[in-house]
Amino acid sequence: MQNFTALQGAIDRCRATGATPIVTVRHGQTAANAERRFVGAMDVPLDDVGLAQAGQLADRLRGLSYSALYSSPLSRARVTASALGTPELDGALQELDQGDFEGRPAVEVMSQHPTIFEQWARDPLDVRVPGGETLRELRERALPAVLELGSRHDDTIVVVSHQMVLATLVLTALRLPFRFLRHVRQGNTAVSVLGVRDGELSVHHLNDTDHLA
Repeated sequence: MQNFTALQGAIDRCRATGATPIVTVRHGQTAANAERRFVGAMDVPLDDVGLAQAGQLADRLRGLSYSALYSSPLSRARVTASALGTPELDGALQELDQGDFEGRPAVEVMSQHPTIFEQWARDPLDVRVPGGETLRELRERALPAVLELGSRHDDTIVVVSHQMVLATLVLTALRLPFRFLRHVRQGNTAVSVLGVRDGELSVHHLNDTDHLA
């Protein structure tokens, strides 16, 4: 109950500012997450741990009142969202396309492409993985979609998406440069609370995984 009370308190604080609360959730664990492989647009399923995390998330949010549930169409997000209800799918919430790096181990890719990762550490906003998407392009599709969802509803909504999408939204809300991206972690099934008001985002709760403890 204490875990739910903390989340509800963040939602109430958000609502008190006149913003529409958006409860964001990162999908549950996949084998690619556990193996530290690059996966973005590639559609990989939840593993057994991820399925269990989705169940724990559902238990955590059981008392939450919300008006709509949205999800990335990728199965790892869609199945996580389905533990909560029947989501409406929105392609704008899909993860960053990792291009030629999709499915490959992170240690291998980083050793073979050091220049890309040096650029990424300095300022990742316009770094393009070969055959993939930049964070700026991700922001240009995801941010308007989330702002529109927030403006469409007066009460709390739930959005299930991915690490890069959610970190991009948080950095935008905090008006921080994208070199801080590595500091904005969203654990598997982490719950955060953002607010939408007058076309602007705000942050009220971040990376809460108490239901996994």
